[in-house]
Amino acid sequence: MKRFEYKTVTFPKAGLFKSKNNPDEELNKLGQEGWECVSVYAPVSATTLSSTEIFYLFKRESAE
Repeated sequence: MKRFEYKTVTFPKAGLFKSKNNPDEELNKLGQEGWECVSVYAPVSATTLSSTEIFYLFKRESAE
C-alpha cells in the first residue's frame, strides 16, 4: 500500500511576486525534492472578505 506525507507552504498574498523571496524558486525546490502540489487555496476572512495568505498543499510518497 502506498503511503504519503504532506506539507503546507504559505506565501503572503500582498506583494507575492514583488517580494525578495521568489515563490517559483521555493516551488521548484520542493518539486526537485519529490513534492507534488495538489491544492492551492487562499482562505477568506469572514470579517474582511479577503485573504492575506496563499496556501500550497503538497504530497509525496513516503519512504516508509
